[in-house]
Amino acid sequence: MLKQAMMIAALGGAMLASPCMAHAKLQSSSPANAAQLIEPPKMLTLNFNEAAQVAVLKLLNGGKEIPIAIDKNAKASHSFSYSLPALAAGIYTVRWTAVAADDGHVTKGSFTFSIKG
Repeated sequence: MLKQAMMIAALGGAMLASPCMAHAKLQSSSPANAAQLIEPPKMLTLNFNEAAQVAVLKLLNGGKEIPIAIDKNAKASHSFSYSLPALAAGIYTVRWTAVAADDGHVTKGSFTFSIKG
């Protein structure tokens, strides 16, 4: 009985010590979520908690998509920056999809920022 309990404890410890399956989570962005800007940003930066690849990136304003060029063959990284076209006053939504480099898990998210007119 004691031998069986020790084996169960050892297996439980081994399972806890194994790497966790993680997802690439957006840690920060520039502009930040809910930022209220006086001037339009020239760049959009996404910072993730682990190396990832950005698979989809959409910038929306009033239901219209504003094209942003992304390199789907870019190497996995923790940070990505994209040039933005001239943006008018309004509320913008950024939608992203990322693929974690280590395990291929897909995560999605969105955030908004506004430019005062």
